[in-house]
Amino acid sequence: MTVDNVHTYLFKQGLWRTDGEYFDENSKSYPVEGESRITHKNAMWFNENQMRIFGNENITFSNDYEIIPFHEGRDFTLWTSSNEALGKLTGKFVRVGDTILSLFRSEDSEYTGTEYLLRISSISYRSWGALFHGNDKLSSWMIRLNWV
Repeated sequence: MTVDNVHTYLFKQGLWRTDGEYFDENSKSYPVEGESRITHKNAMWFNENQMRIFGNENITFSNDYEIIPFHEGRDFTLWTSSNEALGKLTGKFVRVGDTILSLFRSEDSEYTGTEYLLRISSISYRSWGALFHGNDKLSSWMIRLNWV
């Protein structure tokens, strides 16, 4: 079985619902829900991603990714994203067996982060990630993604 046949997130167009926990800079936990819509158009992949954090103030984060599709024989690709709070982000997706790693930074290099997506089944992933401003953690998360 090749890795191309293993992964569905990013590779399959459709809607993924998310839920889990968001942790702020003080490690305080908040419930989170969201969605990730994957589309493939004009030799590019797109991920319209939205995450709603519930707590004292309900906060919504949005990221619109443009992803260069994985080329045959390569286990990584590049992406860019627009984020209201962080500006333009650039990153890489790397396939490692049943995992997709995402490494990213802001255009001014003030913000960096990583995300780890583990394939549970063809319609389910688990994700863990963290965002930093310099050496300070701004947030981290652990979520479930389920294809709808």
